[in-house]
Amino acid sequence: MKKLVALIFCLWTGIIISANADDSFSIDQTFGGEVPAAGEAVTLKQAIANLEQGEEGFVKIKGQVTEVCQAKGCWMILVDGDTYARVTFEDYGFFVPIETSMQRSVIYGQLSEHVLSGAQAEHFAQDAGAQSTLKLEGEVREYSILARAVQLEDRS
Repeated sequence: MKKLVALIFCLWTGIIISANADDSFSIDQTFGGEVPAAGEAVTLKQAIANLEQGEEGFVKIKGQVTEVCQAKGCWMILVDGDTYARVTFEDYGFFVPIETSMQRSVIYGQLSEHVLSGAQAEHFAQDAGAQSTLKLEGEVREYSILARAVQLEDRS
């Protein structure tokens, strides 16, 4: 009986904590360098709009990771609605875990737009494996972020 009461208490406490939790970003892991504390992270769509207006340089971008290179974690896809950017890591100095998919993250790096050759698109599709949601065939124009730092949210 005491175990049942303790279990109910634990469950009730968890429900109360969950109900009172805010939607803030809880950092679980950081890869690469440090993401600067100054300045707010912008959405990927906002970062792309800023790029199209001629703003260049390093930027903090927030979004959802939907795919990760399944070979070694050397790239990932950051999504904001129907817009995506491929994230690679500066000087291949760090990688992310291959199970990073479906986590919110903040990326600090340089955003650019480029064209993937058919061979590059095919290579990325193979690296993504069965989890790939992007259909890359032939030359593909896409946005990319060369990241200096990646912060991943706590999944708990």
